[in-house]
Amino acid sequence: RRDISKYTFTSSTGREFKKKEYYNPFGDLSNKVLYNRNRQIRYTDFDQMEYVPEIASAIDIYADEITTSTVYNPLVFVDCHNREIKEILNTFLYSVLNIEANLFGWARSMCKYGDYYLYLDIDDTLGITNAIPLPVREIERIEGADPTNPNYIQFFWQGAEGQAKGVTFENWQVSHFRVTGNDKYVPYGTSVLEPSRRIWRQLTLLEDAMMAYRIVRSP
Repeated sequence: RRDISKYTFTSSTGREFKKKEYYNPFGDLSNKVLYNRNRQIRYTDFDQMEYVPEIASAIDIYADEITTSTVYNPLVFVDCHNREIKEILNTFLYSVLNIEANLFGWARSMCKYGDYYLYLDIDDTLGITNAIPLPVREIERIEGADPTNPNYIQFFWQGAEGQAKGVTFENWQVSHFRVTGNDKYVPYGTSVLEPSRRIWRQLTLLEDAMMAYRIVRSP
């Protein structure tokens, strides 16, 4: 504690960086609203981009590369020395979750939006009995709610528009798939279509302008 004083601000310029007001839980509410609005705009763009055949095929290729399997290279390989645990996990993945049929769709939506959420239907005695997809647009990931536990995560389902109250899920109730590597939209993932959004907007504007020009010149 004797050496702490050298890390405190002593100059008048350093004091400017100190927090000037008390903690206000509603202080960043407007920023959160704008951030969620930006998310909705991005998701709308990704939905519209899928109507371009080349982009839809590109997403299919991404998902196909992720979920390609053979007899010698299974879809999900469980490496465990305990044979009982290995059998339980294989039964869970291939019989309960049926990943051979479902994983392609899950991976495709994850690549398209950058995020994907599954609600885990958990029984007290049997464990996870089913995985139910949740709408990507309506889920919000909440981090930092507990100052004593930095790893505490919750998921808030705000529901459809017009629905007054939503539902809060704990971290163990939701499985969150996300494409990481780009921290631009943390704690959410980044879609594989993100780099092509600007080019896609330019292309659609050019197509609309060309169509309007042809209609005007057609008489």
